[in-house]
Amino acid sequence: MRVSDADRDQVAETLREAAAEGRITLDELDDRLERTYASQVYADFEPIVADLPPTHGSDLARTPDTAAPAGAGQSGDALVINAKGETTVRKGTWEVPARVEANARWGTCKLDLREARLTSPVTEIRIDVTGGSGGIILPDGATAHVDVDSSWFGTLKSQVDTIRKQGVPHFVITGEAKGGSLTVRYKRSSGFLGIFDV
Repeated sequence: MRVSDADRDQVAETLREAAAEGRITLDELDDRLERTYASQVYADFEPIVADLPPTHGSDLARTPDTAAPAGAGQSGDALVINAKGETTVRKGTWEVPARVEANARWGTCKLDLREARLTSPVTEIRIDVTGGSGGIILPDGATAHVDVDSSWFGTLKSQVDTIRKQGVPHFVITGEAKGGSLTVRYKRSSGFLGIFDV
């Protein structure tokens, strides 16, 4: 039986909980999340959660007959930001779930995470700024794995630490910036350039 996006999100939440409890390392979390979102059928989940305590999410791999049908589940598992052809800015104090999906094709999307309330030690951000522009400001000390396709005259600038550290937020940023631009950075130093901060 093929899995739905809601099923993948449930297994991903199980993995995040396991990482928060110290059952798996951040490296293992990153690897297992990648395999989770690449899963096509319930059997693909089994090796990902086989060594973890049973939870609602991991039960999907063990009891597919009772799993929710495709399309079921809460759409609130991920924060979806639609900014096609428009400008969207998120800053100040705002709640960030474990997964954010930002669609800013031909538009502008700026995400300032310095004062955001993160709900997971690892936050996944998928951003599409094809033909547009985007900016992501991380909290001081945070780390990020950035894997964004900037082919076809696109530009990607990542100015943040990539080596994960225990006790600090980590981000996995994927998506596309074809014919567009994306910058991932920390707050700019004070001075003249500071007036251009998000």
